[in-house]
Amino acid sequence: MRYRNMLLSLMIFFSMTYVEAHEGLFVKFNIGPAFYTEHSLLNESGITLPAKNHALGWGFQQKFAVQISDFGGLIKNKVGDYNYINLDALGLGFTYYLPSNTSLTVSGGQGKVTFAHDWWEITDDAEQSGYALNVSFDKEWIFAKRWGAGIGAHVFYFKTDNVEYEFSQFGFDGGVTFYFKPVR
Repeated sequence: MRYRNMLLSLMIFFSMTYVEAHEGLFVKFNIGPAFYTEHSLLNESGITLPAKNHALGWGFQQKFAVQISDFGGLIKNKVGDYNYINLDALGLGFTYYLPSNTSLTVSGGQGKVTFAHDWWEITDDAEQSGYALNVSFDKEWIFAKRWGAGIGAHVFYFKTDNVEYEFSQFGFDGGVTFYFKPVR
């Protein structure tokens, strides 16, 4: 009985939150924790905090969006003389909007892994570039004319060209989206 009431409540909630895809320009900022695994040289795994999944995009035809994606994460892990591993990727993405204001996004682009003594330090000598791929599934709630808040899950894959570091990351994130064209 308890589960039936909870399921009925969830169905009513999701049916009430259905919103079509959003037209026009938007900016999305998402951060959260993730779990990473390095498959080649380091052969380690652990927590990525924070993991990011940001976008600047354009929604069109009530079902799609294209975007410039910025995704990756910061790993506190001692590697040689370095204390941090920074995974950062910039690329293009495509979003397909599903019912109940959910979306599926696939992004791919150029990525780099940087080793640093301090998290804010940029070290050109300890940097490797490669390609990256990110797939995310998000749920959003519109709470104002131009603002939405959401939660999501993402899978990130990164591989460098020459040293061949190979990272995969799975995480959850939360964030906000600002729509330049009102959605209500």
